[in-house]
Amino acid sequence: MMAFAGKVGHGLAAAVHHFSSMILCVSLAAALTGAAASGPASAQDTATGSSAAAIAMNDAMQESFQLRGALQQLAAELPTLPGKMAATLRAMSPDGSLDWLWSALAVLAAALIAGTALQALFRRWAEAVYLHRFPPAPETRAGKVAFLLGRGTVMLLELAIFLITAWLVAVLLHEDLHASRVTVQTGILGFTAWSLIRLILFNIIAPDTPACRMLAFDDQSAARLNTALVTGLGLSAFVISLSIWMRALGLEASAHKVALVFSAALSTCILSTIAIVWRKSVGKAIMGGAPDESAVHPALHFIASIWHVMAILYFLFAFGTASFRILLDRPFATGLVSAPVLVLVAALLLQAVLMLLIDRLLPRLDTRRAKAVLMDGLARAETAAGEAPDTTANASQAEAEALEAEAARAPYRALFDHGAAILTLVFSAWLLLKVWGISIHDQSSILGNLVEVAIVGFLGYMAYQAVEIAVAQAARRDLLRPDASTHAPGEMEIGGTGDSRLSTLLPIFRNFLLITIVVISGMLILSQLGIDIAPLFAGAGVVGLAIGFGAQTLIRDIFSGAFYLIDDAFRKGEYIDIGSAKGTVEKISIRSMQLRHHRGALTTVPFGEIKHVQNYSRDWAIMKLAFRVTYDTDTEKMRKIIKKFGQELLDDPYYGPMFLDPLKSQGILSMEDSAMIARVKFMSKPGKQFELRKVVYAGLQDLFEKNGIRFAHREVTVRIADAGGNLVPAPTPAQIASAAAGAHAGRAAAQAGGQGQDPQ
Repeated sequence: MMAFAGKVGHGLAAAVHHFSSMILCVSLAAALTGAAASGPASAQDTATGSSAAAIAMNDAMQESFQLRGALQQLAAELPTLPGKMAATLRAMSPDGSLDWLWSALAVLAAALIAGTALQALFRRWAEAVYLHRFPPAPETRAGKVAFLLGRGTVMLLELAIFLITAWLVAVLLHEDLHASRVTVQTGILGFTAWSLIRLILFNIIAPDTPACRMLAFDDQSAARLNTALVTGLGLSAFVISLSIWMRALGLEASAHKVALVFSAALSTCILSTIAIVWRKSVGKAIMGGAPDESAVHPALHFIASIWHVMAILYFLFAFGTASFRILLDRPFATGLVSAPVLVLVAALLLQAVLMLLIDRLLPRLDTRRAKAVLMDGLARAETAAGEAPDTTANASQAEAEALEAEAARAPYRALFDHGAAILTLVFSAWLLLKVWGISIHDQSSILGNLVEVAIVGFLGYMAYQAVEIAVAQAARRDLLRPDASTHAPGEMEIGGTGDSRLSTLLPIFRNFLLITIVVISGMLILSQLGIDIAPLFAGAGVVGLAIGFGAQTLIRDIFSGAFYLIDDAFRKGEYIDIGSAKGTVEKISIRSMQLRHHRGALTTVPFGEIKHVQNYSRDWAIMKLAFRVTYDTDTEKMRKIIKKFGQELLDDPYYGPMFLDPLKSQGILSMEDSAMIARVKFMSKPGKQFELRKVVYAGLQDLFEKNGIRFAHREVTVRIADAGGNLVPAPTPAQIASAAAGAHAGRAAAQAGGQGQDPQ
């Protein structure tokens, strides 16, 4: 046995010799890279840069020599490692035997068995009490997360019961020997740590509950990946616990370093193997389990295809760094290889908690439960009105209302989800840096400033997106108004109803708020980076004063526009006349607006040049129509016809809502040489008067023709005098008809005579 151990020791010594050469090369390359990167930025800093490079080179060389010496010493002591371990174990016994070890292992086994048995009893009771509180297939992600977190909490209680029971059994059965206490304590804590890792992975991967699984794994992949991770991390935890146990028993520091390096190498091999074997399954989970990979974002698809390569490179780099720190007694030497796994677990737990909070604050409104509540409210309303509830109609209405409410809430939930993802990513980076021993709280380092910069940037980004969503939601609600304008540009009649005041002011408020957020965030970021922003404010004041004197017209335009908008003088989409131009308001900016004439011309008018505004699109419009009738018209009959026609238009389902006051006759307005001028009027909604004018004219023409009322046409009457100067009386209708008949007969006879002649 000792001969075999000696051969193993010599083999390890050779391996360590080759590894020492690699570490030396890496250290020297890092030193040279650091020296090159710290080169001078200007001619004045040449001496300082050269000095820093020389110091960095000197430190790298010293570390290389120290590392080589440590590796040589370690390689020389490796053949005696098994003997030292055995001697350490025997030195713990008063009589030099290993009987204490077997006794300690028996106590440890009894403690683990007792704790596991009581844990199993508690699990059986807890599952019966806990599982029935949740549906078999939760409908929302909040239900899934709540189930997994609740089950994880129950399993933590089980683990606490195991730890307490095992500890009590160990206290009752242990021998009064330091080595025995250390052995039992290390074994119980190591097994508890492995059990903790197992329960966390079990609830994250959820191999037994596909309905609650948050990661996009199929059942087979989830079960196998969970087994592989639990086995690999358990083996690594066992090796680390073994090295800690031997160190606590008094093993020499050099042998303890070998054990730590071996545990890091074992973790590297296990995690790299898992990354290679499960690269496709994890890649699909990264893409969210999308069946069509072409629909996945290219960046996400790229990460899913190379994640295992990046992971293996990290494991190798972490193993080299950990070995370097272990051999040179540097801090933060352990846990570097497995740090991404632990960070990922912590990040997923944080993400789950944040998702649960978001869904509690902004629950989904289109679930079956929410629809049932809406249906119940509709049924109660119908019952209170004395009607029988219509289940089918209520279900359809509840479905529509739930979808509409969820559509309004979904953007805010998506924003909070995005913010939670950013916070989780930042937390993961912070935790990983902490494991590596890199402090981000040191204000003298660039990382310390970047933390504050990241916080300000995150808050500014969230505020920016919140304003965008709020404005978009307000504009959407405004468009859904029953009286909202639906005309496309160029299609609206003159004087038609424009947009609401909200839709007119929203773009201006949006730009103002977004600019304010960007400016404040930028100022705070500059301040956190150490830039004094006080001179910027002073300079801005001077520049503002100069601009104020040189741009008085611009300031007048801005303030005039602000007061016009406050007074609600016009809105987007309204037809206005400002004297120098008229048209539909198409665009409103800070200093001007654009008017689209009904013939298509676009006029840009600064607010400061507007003296008065005549708005054709407000409240109501009166249309007065005049027409000419003959002197023999019965005005009373005409009035009754117009009144009846006005009532018919008012009752029309299409034209009736356009009227605010029905069509009325205003009688005879004036009398001219050959006609009486009659007039009608009506009041309508803005922009509808022109459409109604066409209907009124067409209807009056048809009704007058049916009732014998003739329009008076403009005509010229010629009077002929005879030889004595007397006017020839106008022919009667009978004479006109007789003359017309004679003329017709003459034309017929002429045509007949022409046809009877022979051609020459």
